[in-house]
Amino acid sequence: MVQYLPRSAWNARPPNGGPGNLTVSRVQGAVIHWPGTGSTSVIHSQAAVASALRGWQNFHMDDRGWSDIAYQIAVDQSGRAWTLRGLRTQSGANGNNDVNERYGAILLVLVTGEQPTAAMKATTRGVIADFRKLYPRGTAILPHSAVRPDPTDCPGPAARAAISRGEFNPGSSEDDMTPAQMQELKNFIEARTQAYALWTHRQLRKDLSAVVRAYALDIKNYERQTDAADAARAAAAVWATAPDNFPTVDQPDVPAEPDPNTDPKIDEPAPEPTPPV
Repeated sequence: MVQYLPRSAWNARPPNGGPGNLTVSRVQGAVIHWPGTGSTSVIHSQAAVASALRGWQNFHMDDRGWSDIAYQIAVDQSGRAWTLRGLRTQSGANGNNDVNERYGAILLVLVTGEQPTAAMKATTRGVIADFRKLYPRGTAILPHSAVRPDPTDCPGPAARAAISRGEFNPGSSEDDMTPAQMQELKNFIEARTQAYALWTHRQLRKDLSAVVRAYALDIKNYERQTDAADAARAAAAVWATAPDNFPTVDQPDVPAEPDPNTDPKIDEPAPEPTPPV
């Protein structure tokens, strides 16, 4: 939805009478205009656009004798939409009463050699969508040069090329939103991304802590189960590789068992010496 700056935003003079509202059944579409000043000095800031609108209003009212600035809505390069006469009031910009009654008038704040920005095109699509809600039969989007009885270069080659490519048609592009809506979407995506990153960080920390605790418990259980077996295997390995004369420690002398195939040895007293003869 387009947010329209009010007439007070550019300090507009009150209109001097006027032609009244458009008749819904007669409206055939919207016509695209530009200032056509021949200047290449850009008009981008809000203050610069407001000043330019006041200058054009003064020219139309004081020099041309018209009731108000001629256009219904102005759209600048930053994507701001300015209320001039408003979408319901008949414009005085299209060339004569007949075309003014059949078409609306949207002013693009472009200077010579300047291309419409994505923001300008997006807001213009939004303005035309609002225009069609008021005038369902008004589906045409035309350059001023296509409806004015007298020859004109309006709205300049860049805008005419954009019209021919359909870049002002509502729904013609994925970025069919105002700059404020695009910024709101960007902020939403960034906030969601940051929230997801924080949730992932906390979840990973929680999961990692659980894994560490489980690993530590498994290690303790493993050590308790294997310490005794490891000690027994180590002792067996040492004794298996020990040399025959490997000293023993704290091993009591155990007498050898008697051989059943030999007579037992009897300890007899030594014989007395034979007396001399």
